[in-house]
Formats: sequence, structure tokens, C-alpha cells
Amino acid sequence: MRKTVLIADEERLGSELLKQIFQNDYDILVVEDGKQTLQTVLQKENEIALIFLDWNLPLMSGYQVLQILQSKEITERIPIMITTAKEEGQIELMAYSMGAMAVLKKPYAAAVVRKRAVRMIELYAHMGKLQDTVLEQEKELKEKHSQLNIFYEKLLDGISTIVEYRSPESERHVKRVKGFTKIMAEVYKTLYPEAELSKEQIEILVRASAIHDIGKIAIPDSILLKPAKLTEEERQVMMSHTTRGCEVLSLLADIQEEEQYKVSYEVCRYHHERHDGKGYPDGLVGDEIPLSARIVSLTDVYDALVSERIYKKPYDKDTAYHMIMNGECGSFSPDILHCFEKARKLLEHFSDSN
Repeated sequence: MRKTVLIADEERLGSELLKQIFQNDYDILVVEDGKQTLQTVLQKENEIALIFLDWNLPLMSGYQVLQILQSKEITERIPIMITTAKEEGQIELMAYSMGAMAVLKKPYAAAVVRKRAVRMIELYAHMGKLQDTVLEQEKELKEKHSQLNIFYEKLLDGISTIVEYRSPESERHVKRVKGFTKIMAEVYKTLYPEAELSKEQIEILVRASAIHDIGKIAIPDSILLKPAKLTEEERQVMMSHTTRGCEVLSLLADIQEEEQYKVSYEVCRYHHERHDGKGYPDGLVGDEIPLSARIVSLTDVYDALVSERIYKKPYDKDTAYHMIMNGECGSFSPDILHCFEKARKLLEHFSDSN
């Protein structure tokens, strides 16, 4: 299918000359005013290979037409050659600043016009192919990225399930923590837009939340499954699940994307840190604790309260809510508590459903 050269010129002599130059190789469309030019370009953009645009068209000037075409990014897809009988340098400055590829002075030298025009058409065609290639590659990369994310999620879920097989938590603990984390993160995004939490970052955090207790795989059963109160020595061993988890996670570093590994590490190591610095393993205070860990820290505690464990019966949701808000489970940052307050009904509904 032949491409079209659009000639916008109120002077019949000028348009006829351009028509004679290109009619053997291209379909020709001739228009005589700016409004008709704009309408034709918008209707037939995909068919047009080149536009000759007279600077002094009636009804709407070439300047006005070019301004609109630039605003619609059409100048990036179709080469535009401005034609004018005037010698004003200002015309060239304005035309080039708005995306025109050339400014031709009337009367034309046919051989020069044809050579420049054909080169521009070929250049834009090549650029279009490159853009199509880039878009196709981007599409493939997005598909691969999506597949990798699914792989990461299944991998992390699988590892966390192995931990659950030998821990006192219920088999649905990971699913609930992931659900609670997603709710809290989305509420945080709404309440604190300055944090600039993206959809992708929330997905990464939700995946990471699944392995917050991965280090428990290294804790002896005699401690992990003990229904009674732990001794101080046993408690220290249990607390080491945060750092042990990071050691396990480091073995998976090469098969995770950098951001996923970073967030997973933060969640694994710091989900028992507390706002007042009385958490572990590093005694971080306030905003020293990464946001990812602050969110998972609360969701982990909330699930522990409302779920049955071998050492306790579940608390009712109202009691669990007030225990957290009153600081009975350690201190959480004000922003996290604010989100917890606003997310309360959503969390309770998700808990009831799971």
C-alpha cells in the first residue's frame, strides 16, 4: 500500500509543482487551508508519510496547525516540511522549535526538495521500525518480569510453607499475613502519598511478607514447639530467627531481583524491631526501621493475636485491636497505628474470610 504525501498550500502553482515531484511514488492529497489540513492529518495520520505545510495558510495558519500537531506528538511520527515565500529567519526558529524537519523557500528546486523529502520519509520509517522493535522488546521484558514475579512468589510461599510444617503457627498464617500486609500497604499509600508507594512496591512487599519467619527453620523443635514459657536462653535462640532468616535468604540472592531481595531482607531481619527501640535484633528506633518491616511487624502481631497457637487461644478482634493500639504488644510508629485504625474493618473482614 502506497503512502500519502499531504500538500497544504493555498497557491495552486506551488502545490502542483510538489504534486508533480511525488505523484509517481506516493498518493497525493492537496488541501488549501489550515482547518482542512488539520482535519485531514487527524483522520489519515497512519496513511501520511510526509506533510508539506505552508506557513501562511488561510483560516488557520501553518504556525497554528504545527502547534497543534506538536501538542498531539504527531510531529514525532510524521516529518513536516514548512514552505514559505518569506525570508524571515524568525519563521525558521519557530518552525524548528515546534518539530518541523525543514523549512523550504519558494520557489522550489525540484531535485533538492525530492532528495530531502525522501530522506526524511526513510528516516521516519526507520525510526518507526526501531520504535516497534523497542515496544516489542518492552512487552517481552514485561512478560518475563511478570513470570519472574510469579516464580518468586511461589518460591517464597513454598519456603514459608516448609517452615510452617514444623512451627506452632497455623498453616494459613502466611496467607493471612500476606493479606493483612496488602491491606495495610494500600491504606498507607492512600494516607501517606508522600511515601510514593507504587503498586509494584506493594506487590514486592506482599511477596516478602511471606518469608518473615523463614529463620524459624533453624530453631530446634524443643524451643519452637515448646508450649510453656521459654527460658531466657531459649528466648535468645528463638530471637535469632531474624538473623538466621537473613542467612537463608542470602542463599537465594542470586535468583531474586535486587529490590525483591532488599525488601525481603528488611522484613526478615527487622519485623521484630519496635518504634521505641526495644525490639530485636538491632534495637532500631523510629524511622530507622524500614517501612516494609514496620508494616509486616504489625500484621504479624495482629495475626498472632487473633489466631490460635499451641500456647494460647485466639483473642477476639476487638481485644486484639485495643491491645495493639494501647501498646500491650510493643510500640508501633504513629503512622502504622493510624493505618491500622483506618484499616481495622478491612483487616477483620479478611480475617473472617480466612
